[in-house]
Amino acid sequence: MADFYQHGMITTLQRLKERPSGEIDEELVAITRKRDTVLLLPALFSEFETPSMPVIIGELKKVRYLKRIVLSLDRADERQFQKARKLMGEIPTEVVVVWHDGPRMQELYRDLAANDFNIQRPGKGRSVWMTLGYVLEDEDVYAIALHDSDILNYTRDFLSRLVYPVVHPAIDFEFSKGYYARAGERLYGRATRLFYIPLIRAMKRILNYNPFLDYLGNFRYPLSGEFALISTLARSIRISPTWGLEVSLLSEVYQRASLNRICQVEITESYEHKHQVLDKTNPDAGLIRMATDIAEALFRILSQDGIVMSSSFFRTLFTAYIEESRLVIEKYHALSMINGLSYDRHSEIEAAEAFVKSLQTATEEFIRNPVGIPMLPAWVRVRAAIPDFSERLTEAVRLDNSL
Repeated sequence: MADFYQHGMITTLQRLKERPSGEIDEELVAITRKRDTVLLLPALFSEFETPSMPVIIGELKKVRYLKRIVLSLDRADERQFQKARKLMGEIPTEVVVVWHDGPRMQELYRDLAANDFNIQRPGKGRSVWMTLGYVLEDEDVYAIALHDSDILNYTRDFLSRLVYPVVHPAIDFEFSKGYYARAGERLYGRATRLFYIPLIRAMKRILNYNPFLDYLGNFRYPLSGEFALISTLARSIRISPTWGLEVSLLSEVYQRASLNRICQVEITESYEHKHQVLDKTNPDAGLIRMATDIAEALFRILSQDGIVMSSSFFRTLFTAYIEESRLVIEKYHALSMINGLSYDRHSEIEAAEAFVKSLQTATEEFIRNPVGIPMLPAWVRVRAAIPDFSERLTEAVRLDNSL
């Protein structure tokens, strides 16, 4: 049985029972007649060649409350773009594909660079940011949901539960963050379990009470890629082009939304997707790079808030993190044992040791360049700098989808 405990800072909407899919969907069909809702679906073309995309497409065929699905397609040539369009075209809902590698979109990226916007770093963050700009051009859109494209056990309930708190007028949240358990025969989610959680706890020990760290510590799965938000909030947020995207997004929401209008919602009991590799010999890839980017994002957010991070702070942080990671490993060992899960304590300790290296790298990079890779700007700023950019973006996407 799920718990119904509320942490106090943000509302937690647990999955207390199996609610029939048709029941919640019928509610959403009625609600979204007045509150247009769009799904933003970021994907690499390679994900269309995995088992996850056929499952996702099959489930999205059953969804009747979305105004539009916008596929943010990366790393695709023209043949692959057309294939993705054809596959997504099986969905009855209107589908638009934003082809980031196409010549029209590349010209728009060059125009942004010519106007001094730092958008040179490709990746999920940049693609989501550009696609968000396209979605926001439709002023009738009330809410936008986003989830990843590598979910192996996807059902339409994922999306329904994510969207429901944001669009339902009786509860009327501005932002909902999806969470779930990452467990099968063993526990997954190492970046969250063994890096993010002990890092936040170590920082809280050093800084005592800090409301932002308290806020971050309230999320059950802060690094999940699933969220929904209202369009007025989406227009004002900046997005990180790095692996720090999720942490930076939570920071932007914290600064711009009232805490009592932020929630986290349990979208499924378990979640299966591709797992990032932890390769200690390659610090610029996989979980090691992810952890480095997350730590750097945290350092910059805290420094912007006036927190002074001296050399003594970082020395203390390393040792405090090591202790906190040791404590969580003990807890996850106990959790695994009582649930009959396999638990490789040695590999968990090795992962935590590798994350110490990530923390040290993040510290060195932050000290060398406190500003770091700039956040991608809010769309209100882009419109102020290039008044006709949104119209040109909309036209480029329209022409690509007419090919």
